[in-house]
Amino acid sequence: MVFWERLDIGQKTGLLAAAAVFIVAQTTLTLTLASKAHLEAETRALHAEALLNAVASRTAGLVASDDMLTATSELNKLLSSDVVSGAAISDVDGEFLLVVGSVTNPEQLYHTPLRIGPDIAGQLTVQLERVTSNSSLQWTVSALSLVLAMFSYAGAVSISRSQSHRLRAILGRIAHSGQVDDRLDALAQIETAIDDLPLDLISPANAEVIDETSLNSMAVTTVSLDHLGKYIDTVDEITLANYVGTYETLAKAVAQLLDGDLQTVRPESMTLFFEGTKRGMTPDARAVIASTLLQNLLAAAERSQRRKFICGIGVGRSDMGRGERGSAYATLYNQTVIDETLTMAQRAGSSVKLAPSILESDQVEALFDVIETADGDTQLGAPTPELLPELDKQSKLLQRRLFPDVGEQSDLPF
Repeated sequence: MVFWERLDIGQKTGLLAAAAVFIVAQTTLTLTLASKAHLEAETRALHAEALLNAVASRTAGLVASDDMLTATSELNKLLSSDVVSGAAISDVDGEFLLVVGSVTNPEQLYHTPLRIGPDIAGQLTVQLERVTSNSSLQWTVSALSLVLAMFSYAGAVSISRSQSHRLRAILGRIAHSGQVDDRLDALAQIETAIDDLPLDLISPANAEVIDETSLNSMAVTTVSLDHLGKYIDTVDEITLANYVGTYETLAKAVAQLLDGDLQTVRPESMTLFFEGTKRGMTPDARAVIASTLLQNLLAAAERSQRRKFICGIGVGRSDMGRGERGSAYATLYNQTVIDETLTMAQRAGSSVKLAPSILESDQVEALFDVIETADGDTQLGAPTPELLPELDKQSKLLQRRLFPDVGEQSDLPF
């Protein structure tokens, strides 16, 4: 391990590359030799079968007639082949009757029975030698693999040293003078130098300029807390907190029912944001329905707590939503509709006023009557007969949950 630690990254990479090349070459050689040996064994078996079948019929008759001289001549003919190193004839008990050459290697022996009619008179055996040798192939491939390993080592060292020079050049640019040591690993020194930089003051730039999820339209419902200023100077802090908390509870209940999001983005007001189509309703439809439900709940809150809650509500629409990331661009873009709905809410008194942006939507007039007021504004009127039963049902549900002491009488303003 001491030797390994003393090597630079280029030498380590070179050794690993050379070892990988050598191991792959030796593995390939082993598989090749195994495949070659298997093919040679099959070839020898087929050759032995052909030789044995050709000689067995003649030899069987000679053994039956006890003509061993002629049988020996037949076996000697087999030895004329370079691959046959020996042949033998044995009786039915396995005892050799005649042996020519060498038949001592069991792995190279091939047998066939000597038949005389239906009877077995003995067994003919031949021994086939391996014609080719694998030693020369092994040495050749091993030598080539060593050469390839050396080339791999040299190439890896050359490339790694080139990269090392670049790393050291980068290190020289970010490290303090006197901190660079050529004997140490460049990557480790770069990590140390980066740790010393004040990177916590740098925020990464976001490659995405526009959040695509903010490209869908959004509807906004703003509640102006008209009576808050009067209570600030007349009640204690706990009572004031409970008073504002009632507004928050009502707005959250409506937001939860209609899949909206409650935020406090302007003084003395609360804003509900509606994005995307939820439960088959567009953001515009949910925004105007939310304003009507809030009117009912504010009236119920007045009867329950004996304080003034009824206030103006404004509804508007923006072509761009807040998106999943809440990008700065989308936030700045939507300031206009927030200001617009707050202005409408402050002028609404106890009604719901519609900003010009929401009037561009077909959803509003499809669900509610729209009333032109004397001051030039547009006010939300009564719901259509088709919407009224469902609206009354939801209003009673919220009222029963939030103000059980008031009862189920609907306070819908129409």
